[in-house]
Amino acid sequence: MIPRRPALVGLTTLPFAAASAPRAASAAAPKAGVAAPGFHRIRLGEVEITALLDGGMRMPEANAPRFFRDYDEAVVRRLRERAFWVEGFLHQPVGAYVINTGRHLALIDCGGADWFFPGTGRLHQALAASGYRPEQVDAVLLTHIHPEHALGLVDGEGRRAFPNAEVVVSAQDHAFWTDPAMESRVPQGPRFIQAARRAVGPYADRIRTFDAGRETEVLPGITAVPAIGHTPGHVSYRIASGNEAMLIWGDVTHQTVIQLANPRWRLAIDVDPDAAVASRLATLAMLAAERMLVGGVHLPWPAFGRIVPDGEGYLFVPRPWQL
Repeated sequence: MIPRRPALVGLTTLPFAAASAPRAASAAAPKAGVAAPGFHRIRLGEVEITALLDGGMRMPEANAPRFFRDYDEAVVRRLRERAFWVEGFLHQPVGAYVINTGRHLALIDCGGADWFFPGTGRLHQALAASGYRPEQVDAVLLTHIHPEHALGLVDGEGRRAFPNAEVVVSAQDHAFWTDPAMESRVPQGPRFIQAARRAVGPYADRIRTFDAGRETEVLPGITAVPAIGHTPGHVSYRIASGNEAMLIWGDVTHQTVIQLANPRWRLAIDVDPDAAVASRLATLAMLAAERMLVGGVHLPWPAFGRIVPDGEGYLFVPRPWQL
């Protein structure tokens, strides 16, 4: 039998260099640079809803007092701290939603274009990653015709990106962006007007309109709900299947943390700021009272959640990610 102590000594007296010789380092993996195309899918009754991430926009915080007519620096500072914002920008996701009813494949809004808003324009990558093809889309339902909601209708050459789709949009919004007599009312000016016309122009023979002033079922199980103010024909869409329902809004809010806490703050980019506030308050109150699932083009990704009261305002509670 080998005595324990000498054995331990023998092990610890091995040459140090042999025990700790460095191994050749493997080559570092290159940085990817961009995230994978973003999509997330849920079921609502018998309907399948897929959120698509088109990208994001960011606004220098110095511009915020011009964006919010009722801006209060102290209030925003507290909200920034509560939300753990550390960068000098206000971030704004841009998304869209595929609604597969089994009978129709509809798209609610369709993203932007990188040439107009850098950081947007990835919707078609996300659509492909989610398993759908543009030619399968038979309807694009627009909440309104702003660039990050509608420029995905066309490709880089200005051709239809969804060759078999009709474009469904309120009559008020279509007229606002295409009638020369309305041009002086557009807060953002000629660039936005040109983008809107570029988006819907190739679909001139495939546009179906409805009245934004009342609820209208635009496809079976999908109803346009008035949300006028941001634009004259701005709407949300309610999807219903069985006993379940969900609302998808366009621009009821842009900066979720700030606007939900201060839903009465007016925006300089709204065509009718007071009407937009009224629409926001009505929408948020309904969602909170009914505990309805909500999605929104600029809600934090993956943009499914619920609205709950919080003091004088509201909070967005994300729906937990589920495979």
